Amino acid sequence: MIKTQIAAGEARAGEGLNAVNSHAMVRRREHAPLHGWKESYAMMLAVLVLAALPLAGQTGVIPLEGTWQFRLDAEKSGSHMKWHEQRFEGDVIFLPGSTDQAGFGLKTAAASRGWLSRPFVYEGAAWYQREVVVPGAWRGKRLELFLERPHWETRVWLDGKEQGMRNSLSTPHVYDFGTAVEPGRHTITICVDNSYKIDVGRNAHSVTDHTQTNWNGIAGRIELRSADPVWIGQIHITPQLAAMSARVRVTVRNATGRPVTARLSAAEVTTQIEVPGAEATAELIVPYPGAKPWDEYEGNLQPLTVSLAAGPFRHQWQGRFGLREIAVRGRQFTLNGRPIFLRGTLECNIFPLTGYPPMNVEGWARLFRIARQYGLNHFRFHSWCPPEAAFEAADLAGFTLHVELPVWSGAVGKDPVLTEFMREEGRRIQDVYGNHPSFTMLCLGNELRGDFDVMDQMLGELKLRDPRRLYTFSADHVRRVPGPTSDYYVAHNTASGPVRIHGARYARTNDGAMRDHSAHAARFTIPMVAHELGQWVTLPDYSEIGKYQGVLKPRNLEAFRAQMEARGLLGQNREFHLASGRFAWRLYKEDIEASLRTPDWGGVQLLQLQDFPGQGEALIGLLDSFWETKGIMEPEEMRGFFGATTALAKFAKFAWTNDETFTATLMAAHYGKTPLNGAVAEWSLTDGSATVASGATKPAEIALGQVASLGVINVPLAKVAKASRLRLEVRLPAARTQNFWDIWVYPNREPAPPGGILISRSLDDAARRELAQGGKVLLTLPAGVQTSGAMPMRFLPVFWSLSWFPKQPGHLGIYCDPAHPALASFPTSNGSDFQWWDVTENSAAFILNDTPSAFRPIVQVIDDYHRNHKLGAVFETRAGRGRLLVSSFDLVNDLSTRPATRQLRASLLAYMASPQFDPQFELPAALLDRLFANAAPKEPQ
Repeated sequence: MIKTQIAAGEARAGEGLNAVNSHAMVRRREHAPLHGWKESYAMMLAVLVLAALPLAGQTGVIPLEGTWQFRLDAEKSGSHMKWHEQRFEGDVIFLPGSTDQAGFGLKTAAASRGWLSRPFVYEGAAWYQREVVVPGAWRGKRLELFLERPHWETRVWLDGKEQGMRNSLSTPHVYDFGTAVEPGRHTITICVDNSYKIDVGRNAHSVTDHTQTNWNGIAGRIELRSADPVWIGQIHITPQLAAMSARVRVTVRNATGRPVTARLSAAEVTTQIEVPGAEATAELIVPYPGAKPWDEYEGNLQPLTVSLAAGPFRHQWQGRFGLREIAVRGRQFTLNGRPIFLRGTLECNIFPLTGYPPMNVEGWARLFRIARQYGLNHFRFHSWCPPEAAFEAADLAGFTLHVELPVWSGAVGKDPVLTEFMREEGRRIQDVYGNHPSFTMLCLGNELRGDFDVMDQMLGELKLRDPRRLYTFSADHVRRVPGPTSDYYVAHNTASGPVRIHGARYARTNDGAMRDHSAHAARFTIPMVAHELGQWVTLPDYSEIGKYQGVLKPRNLEAFRAQMEARGLLGQNREFHLASGRFAWRLYKEDIEASLRTPDWGGVQLLQLQDFPGQGEALIGLLDSFWETKGIMEPEEMRGFFGATTALAKFAKFAWTNDETFTATLMAAHYGKTPLNGAVAEWSLTDGSATVASGATKPAEIALGQVASLGVINVPLAKVAKASRLRLEVRLPAARTQNFWDIWVYPNREPAPPGGILISRSLDDAARRELAQGGKVLLTLPAGVQTSGAMPMRFLPVFWSLSWFPKQPGHLGIYCDPAHPALASFPTSNGSDFQWWDVTENSAAFILNDTPSAFRPIVQVIDDYHRNHKLGAVFETRAGRGRLLVSSFDLVNDLSTRPATRQLRASLLAYMASPQFDPQFELPAALLDRLFANAAPKEPQ
């Protein structure tokens, strides 16, 4: 049936203050920072969508969106003062909406530290009141008040009589007004309290200001509904794929106070049910001959109408479901018997325009469309459960959803109030959203701690109650092994080590494209999913600031931009943004491919496709916070390594020499619709437009769910005469997909260094004499040495957030002009790539804040936006009569095992020997002394 659904927009993070004194509150909005909020809501209210709610068949609906009388109650005295018996006058607010949107609360001016700022912050009780006219036709009907997504606890009064309390963070709050409400004018009073009465965890994305904000209000549909006093209260649909039917459990409720006999029908199936008391349950088997299953390729939905007749009473439920079966086979997930790989991202309740999630289908359909363009098929909702509209959109898009209770806590099983809330919330989520085929996984919360036995028991109860999906007790946890009741295991670390680049051996040894997680997978008998993969930081593009036109303001980003401008670097913001973003993209690619190279691996859940503006401004997305492109990559690039079928390659390293033979194993990870018969991998190794080698593998049969080795290629590199960047492309025509990797080939020997250049490891007397005599000096900082004028540097950039995890070097890769003559013999892009590993690992970056604004190093280092140092790794300067080129990279030690560094050194020396070596700046001698002062071995990172 057609329902009105409020398109109450978006949501996201902000301030973080506790309940404040009412005298500090803004009682009326003093200005209009959120201009046009009523007009925006009026447009949103025009959206009509098909809603498949558990209670979907009421005979009448009065929408209650619009203007409500309003009172703040920061001191929580309203109940004691019997506000529910009073008629409100004065302030008004528009619902659906929030106090943030209306401009009520504590007015703020300062930037929040670590997340976006809320111009108006309120935590506590707020009261909403309006009158409603019950029509005469509703006499004797059962009435209920439907609040789709309040935040957080609600209490409701009808004409001054309390109707109860609800506190779900995940499901609608529904109040049964009974059958005795007379036609005419009535007053509904609602108290919404967003205080932290239950400790779900201050960082849980259901409540935290780091993401959606701890807002006060009601989002989505607000309705007064009527139905006959015998009605369909609950529908539980279990798809039976093999039989092409649905087992429909119908709960009939009875408010007449006497036994009734009801007739239920669905399609051609009819049954009779006796309801002697308040409720009874019946079961129907409804056939669906010829129906198409639901999967990630086809969001096939089947209509279901269940009708009830009980004497004079009638009721009808209408909805849709999907014929699907989600299961586990060994260490793989299966959907309808076919192996699947979760290509997922987190959705952390990040909606900066409204501070809460979209309540309309189109708002969610947009996110799933974008995610599909980038190859994804799965969302994990981190410590929260989305609204109905998200499930409907996912049903249509064919996305699988991992949903969590709204909890990120260390006290599960130890805090009895929290534990009971979790039990109840899990059951509510099952009942309200359980018929959606996209709802394939349920988890108790994020990175839970506490009593694991209690968690295992709780999960077992939920599984037994509703076995239509898979369950796991926590998304990562300190136990490092799956619980006995878990169907799958989400982890970033196991007893055998990390399942991602961060923290892994790769962080200190360049393993090329060889990594997989076979050793981890072999430890378990259920599917493993890589937890929160990625988290590589990108410098923000400050032109994004103008997008924040809603309830959250980027005051923190404005401060970072001002600091970057003060350092004379703002003109390079876009270049730094793209270079750091492309570096992050390369690391995401390698992280993802390591999982795809692993046989019997369950999937990945990225953190994440879009930015996370909280927890220390963790700007780790390949898209921005609004799900819009950063310009880092095109969707087809990501689909090439994150699709249903992916061409893969295993090779030992990224930097080679021309006396070696490049060897790679070509592979395919296949999770498509059908097996690939006679699949061939076509490959080429090119140097720009010139082909170095090419070929094709023998035809192979690739089964569903298989990570298949298709063949080994061997390419002698002797004919690569000069340093080159080569691209390996692998195409799978049968799957219409391709992937690529860059490798670097260098001469196997460094040419003899040109004469007339002194190479020194310190600014010692010999170096000073050479410069004083008009000579040239290459000054290089030895590896592992720290000076007072430099900061440590490693290959990998910031993980998650420098302010959240401060004990990391804190850079975002390098930036350079590839056309600079100093790099003429060192092929590179403008940012970090894997050939820079042996150059940058265990190195340093000079702090050059005191240099002239226009001074630019040859190789810059992009500092994290929390510091915005002007950093350089290779720069040139005049030094009196002499000329000096300075490198914070070690260009002397272990060159036989560091081919990229050897080649960079050769390129720099060739430049120094040329007439082009003509520095335009002369940095003060005192500054150079400071850069090399107090040299000492640095502490290990």
